[in-house]
Amino acid sequence: MASDSIILSAANKISIAFDMDDVATLTTLDEIREALIHRIVELLNRNPERLMVLLYRIDVSEARVNEIFSKALPPDVPELVADLIIERQLAKAETRARGGV
Repeated sequence: MASDSIILSAANKISIAFDMDDVATLTTLDEIREALIHRIVELLNRNPERLMVLLYRIDVSEARVNEIFSKALPPDVPELVADLIIERQLAKAETRARGGV
């Protein structure tokens, strides 16, 4: 389980990347995940190209994203993409905390 500082760091990066002001008030990964799912649904409906650019920018695995979009049922896509984003941002936050890039 990630420490509170790692979670906060990941949440801050997610809120910046996805223009989500309310993430700063969220305290658990579940709350962050739910807010992110809503934002992903919004982007899928209004601007799917922007979602793809954001995923590329935060370095989410393109192969895993493509697998989700090709194999998952449409109602599951936002949740699966949110999990990928959170997983990636937590990994990056852990690397930063260890003194990495």
